[in-house]
Amino acid sequence: MGLCRFGGQGACLGCHRTKAEVKGWKRLSAAAKAAINERIRQGTQEVPVAARNGKAPRKRLRKLERKIGKLEAKLAALRAERDAMADPD
Repeated sequence: MGLCRFGGQGACLGCHRTKAEVKGWKRLSAAAKAAINERIRQGTQEVPVAARNGKAPRKRLRKLERKIGKLEAKLAALRAERDAMADPD
């Protein structure tokens, strides 16, 4: 554990898995592990796009959802302010 060293392509120099794959290995399904191992056996060094930015896709999606939620709340507040200014009863 903790032996991976990552190169510029985002893959481990030894096992050739991405940071996201290494971090989430225990949670991956048997089919996902098999697909990763097959990719490595075939010598394909193609690193998935989601792994290149160093974030696990689910983690990135959660972060984006939080940002969207905050922006939607801010937008609702601005619309309410606009409506209050437009209708000064």
